[in-house]
Amino acid sequence: MHTGNLRTLQNAIGHYGTINLAPGNTNLDPRLRPNGFGQQLNFTQQEVDGLMAFLRTLSGNNVYTDSKWGSPF
Repeated sequence: MHTGNLRTLQNAIGHYGTINLAPGNTNLDPRLRPNGFGQQLNFTQQEVDGLMAFLRTLSGNNVYTDSKWGSPF
């Protein structure tokens, strides 16, 4: 997380598993507050594990050096 308060990927997924509604926040997309309540993702542990495995595939730095990630133009 940008402030460093969530130390692990699992903590970040848990944090976003429940959308907390801040009083006066009128900018939150209505899809994230169904029936006026914060969105609940209700991930199972298997889903959390799968999401973490997927996110870990997105790491690396070859995007800067591998020509396949170069300009499409």
